[in-house]
Amino acid sequence: MQLKRPGAGLRAQLLAASCTLLGATAAHADDAIDPALVPTEPARSLDGALAYYHESDGRVTAIEPVISYRKSYGDDRALGLKLTFDSLSGGSPNGAIASTKAQTFATPSGKSLNAAPQTYTTASGQVISVAAPVYVVAPGQLPIDPNYHDQRLAASGSYELPLTRLVRTTLGGALSWEHDFVSTSLNGTIARDFNDKNTTLSAGVNGEFDVVKPIGGAPVPGSDYTLFEKTGNHSKHDANVVLGLTQVMTRRWLTSLSVSYDHLAGYLNDPYKIVSIVDAGGNVTGYLFEKRPETRDRRSAFLESRVALDHAMIAADGRYMTDDWGVRSQTLNLRLRLWDHDRDRYLEPSLRWYKQTAANFYAPWLLSSGPSYVEAASADSRLAPLHAFTVALKYAVKMDDGSVDDASEIAVRAQFYRQTQDHRTPGPGVLQTLDLYPGLKAVMLSVEYRTNL
Repeated sequence: MQLKRPGAGLRAQLLAASCTLLGATAAHADDAIDPALVPTEPARSLDGALAYYHESDGRVTAIEPVISYRKSYGDDRALGLKLTFDSLSGGSPNGAIASTKAQTFATPSGKSLNAAPQTYTTASGQVISVAAPVYVVAPGQLPIDPNYHDQRLAASGSYELPLTRLVRTTLGGALSWEHDFVSTSLNGTIARDFNDKNTTLSAGVNGEFDVVKPIGGAPVPGSDYTLFEKTGNHSKHDANVVLGLTQVMTRRWLTSLSVSYDHLAGYLNDPYKIVSIVDAGGNVTGYLFEKRPETRDRRSAFLESRVALDHAMIAADGRYMTDDWGVRSQTLNLRLRLWDHDRDRYLEPSLRWYKQTAANFYAPWLLSSGPSYVEAASADSRLAPLHAFTVALKYAVKMDDGSVDDASEIAVRAQFYRQTQDHRTPGPGVLQTLDLYPGLKAVMLSVEYRTNL
C-alpha cells in the first residue's frame, strides 16, 4: 500500500515553493533581504530527524527517520541528497460501513471469507494450527484491518547549477520502494532573475512512474468482494508542471505565487478498499471492491508571504486545488517564529486549516436497490467532504563555538491533527443508531538536528 500521511497532498506546493523562494535575493547592499527570510547557506550541512505519528482508537502508528545532506560549491552549484524510511503498523479502515451485526473480512492475502484454520505437522511431529486469514469486526465498530503494516525506503537527490549569471536550473530524481509499491520520478526546474534580482520567474516539471503490486493481487475494480477476482501488477504515472513567481517587496517582505497542473493516469484505485452494500433497513448485504476513474487532472494555486521583524518572522500561505473528480480544497497556514535577543533559540507556533469537498463518486455505502453496474464508487474517507486542522509548536536551540560555519541546531516539534467529516448523510434503517463518521485524531512528535560541516 502506498504510504499516506497528512499533508502528503502538498507535494506540488512544496515543489513550487522550493523552485522560487530559494532563488530570491536583493540587488543593493542597503536593501539586502533580511536573513530571517532567506538565511545564508553553509558550504555543507547535514540534517537528521526522527518523527513519531500516532492515530487514536488503535489505528496507524508510524516511525520515520530522515537524513539529508547538502553541499554548496559557492558558485550557485549545490548537491542535495535525502534518505527516508517509514515504518507503519496498526489498523487501517477498509472502507466498509459499521453494522449492527458482526462482520467478517479477509486480509489482503486471503481468498475466502470462510477459510478454516490450517493444520501443519512439523518434522519433529509437532502439530501447529494456523489461523485463517480473516478478521472479525464487532457490531457498531468501524471496520479496520488490524493486521495493517507497511514500510517504505525512499532516496532522492538534486543538483543545482547556473546556466548564466541570471539563469539557473535544478535537476533531480527519486526512488521509493515498498513491498507492494515502487515509485520512480525525475524532475527539473529552471529559474531566471529580473529587476536586479528582486524578481524570479521559475518553471518546473516532474514525471513519476509507479508500479502497484498489491498483496494477493489487484482486485478487479467494482467486482464482488466475495469472489476475490484478482489480477496481476498495475502501473500509473503522474506528469506535473509548476510555474512560479517570487518578488522581493522590501528587505523584510518576500512574496511568492505559483500555479501547478497534474495529470494522473493508470491504476488509481486503492486495492485494499471496499464499499458496503446495504438494504433499505440498513442491513449489510454485501461488498464491492472500490472503483475509481483511470485518469485525474488537478489544478492548484499557491500564495505565500513572509515578513521579518526585529525578533520575529511571520509566514502565511494559502493553496486552492480543484480536479475533475469534483474535489475542491482550500489550505491555510500561519506560522510565527519568535527569536530571543541573540537569535540563538526560537519558538515557532503554527496553525494549519484544510477543507475539501467530496469526490463525485464518493459513497459511504451503496443501496442494494440501486443499479447493478457501478461506473465509479469509493468509500475512502480521504475522498469525503471534510475539514481538518493541525496545531503545532516547535522549539529550537542553536549550538555553536562562536563560528557561524560550525553552528548546529536541535529542535523538537509537537503537532496535533484532527479531521472531521462534513455533510454526514444519515444511514438507512438501523444504521441511524451508529456513528458512521468517527473522524480522526492524531499526534506527531519529532526531533530534528542540523549541523554545518
